[in-house]
Amino acid sequence: MSAAAAYRNRVGHLEVPRAHVETVTAFDGWPEDVRLGVWITTTRSRRAKLSAERIAELDALGMRWG
Repeated sequence: MSAAAAYRNRVGHLEVPRAHVETVTAFDGWPEDVRLGVWITTTRSRRAKLSAERIAELDALGMRWG
């Protein structure tokens, strides 16, 4: 979810194109590419399976569910 937060902070929204790849710093300090567009699409399709806490975190970032 750090990739989504980084994108949101940089661009101001989570309208991520499906093919977008976000580069973030991994826990070990190395850059890591995250297929953020695919992650957003998959997360939206699995909303019913997410915990209330996870949905609240994504809502706080401005996730568009529909």
